[in-house]
Amino acid sequence: MKRLDAVRLFGMNNLAIEADIRRLEKEQRVDLGHVQPEKRPEEEFYAQFSQKLRSEADMMQRHYAVFYCLENSIRELIMERLLELHGANWWDERVPQNVRENCKKNRDKEVGAGFTPRSDQMIDYSTFGELGEIFKANADTFGEMFRDLTAVGRILSNLNTLRGPIAHCKPLAGDEVTRLYLGMSDWFRQMS
Repeated sequence: MKRLDAVRLFGMNNLAIEADIRRLEKEQRVDLGHVQPEKRPEEEFYAQFSQKLRSEADMMQRHYAVFYCLENSIRELIMERLLELHGANWWDERVPQNVRENCKKNRDKEVGAGFTPRSDQMIDYSTFGELGEIFKANADTFGEMFRDLTAVGRILSNLNTLRGPIAHCKPLAGDEVTRLYLGMSDWFRQMS
């Protein structure tokens, strides 16, 4: 067999193997690493930003993820505890009126703008600071869950200050990164 024929045969065999792999991936709905992932819509724009901004975004995404988990776990804690101890009307009976009104205003604003509501739970329209107000208004309910409810208020207040740069897309200074993780540590230490 001539070299050119061998190269052609090699290429044809590879094409046949590639076609079989694609067929298997499709039939079995598995990713064998053969198909290139579809380009995500944001990738089209991401490369147009400066390297400095992309590096800051990469650094900040860790802090955002931690804060996202913290804020939503606090919402879950509040909902579960108030529902368990005060029943289905906990929102109307145990949440301060100013918090309820602000949450309703936030939800109405989203709905009025034509956005899909982010949640069926009104607490999901609360700010981080308002979560602290709910704890304070329900000291009798949450007091036994924490070592010191006053310390919890201070910790949440400090974390709320750190939330600003995270939520408003500004990098945290090195000291503030340390403060964020110390605040997280303080929060979990308060849990009884």
